[in-house]
Amino acid sequence: MDFSQAKFVDVDGISTRYFDKGKGETIVLFHGGNFGSHHGADCAADWNLNFDGLAEECRVVAVDKIGQGYTDNPETDDDYTMARVVRHALGFLDALDLSDCHIVGHSRGAYLTCRMTLENPTRIKSNIMVDTNTLGPGQGRNHIVFTDTPKPYLSRESQRWVMENYSWNPKIVTEDWLDELMRVAALPKYLESVRKMLDEGLLDRVFVPQLGREKRDTFDRLMSTGTQRPNLIVWGLNDPTATIDQGFGLYEIMVHKEPRTEMHVFNHSGHFSYREHPEAFNRLILDYAHSL
Repeated sequence: MDFSQAKFVDVDGISTRYFDKGKGETIVLFHGGNFGSHHGADCAADWNLNFDGLAEECRVVAVDKIGQGYTDNPETDDDYTMARVVRHALGFLDALDLSDCHIVGHSRGAYLTCRMTLENPTRIKSNIMVDTNTLGPGQGRNHIVFTDTPKPYLSRESQRWVMENYSWNPKIVTEDWLDELMRVAALPKYLESVRKMLDEGLLDRVFVPQLGREKRDTFDRLMSTGTQRPNLIVWGLNDPTATIDQGFGLYEIMVHKEPRTEMHVFNHSGHFSYREHPEAFNRLILDYAHSL
């Protein structure tokens, strides 16, 4: 993944960074995390071990979500919500005139792709969700796994520790990935989002309560109507934060109204299953996309 090949598009006034490569079936990649995280500056670079391989057979688009990477922050304090992330992501599809696409979301990005599919299934060919504590039913374990995160937060050593503790194999935390995470973490607009979420209390006052309400609504809709599109759930058996039980629980919910739901589990794999098994993950996604 050549970071120098980044492109930018205006999405309803939000300057949005993305990468675009290849031809054929369109796959859109959404990374995890959220704006203002002090644990890791997740961005489109999370996919750097997968991007070029997927582009050999498909058109692949990887985007920085609103408030993350080099994409602008939300416009107002009231917009520091997952609902705004969903609107921005759907607006991004509009801005690039992307339709009939396979959307792949990791972690909090998987909640995003599921919600996008519920709100606008006509644009989406399939919804692919990877290791998601946010969407998975039950209690995640982030608060346990990252209790001893080294300080100062967002330093290279701290981000390396976080990504390694997410993973089964710490060697997947590559220097080029960390380089990009550090560049993002140093951006004034990223530091502003950290200040707003933590110092000014938007995380507990705005983001978390809204996400709780939206998550309840999401489960209600999945149980009543389903996504109306094929779903693929991908999980790491050894994920320390989004447990395999959550994955199986999510499968039961998704398949209740949408029988075109499948699940694939990678052994010896933590939270970043796509980085721990990049060739096998790419083959899974490509074969799945070609089969629909």
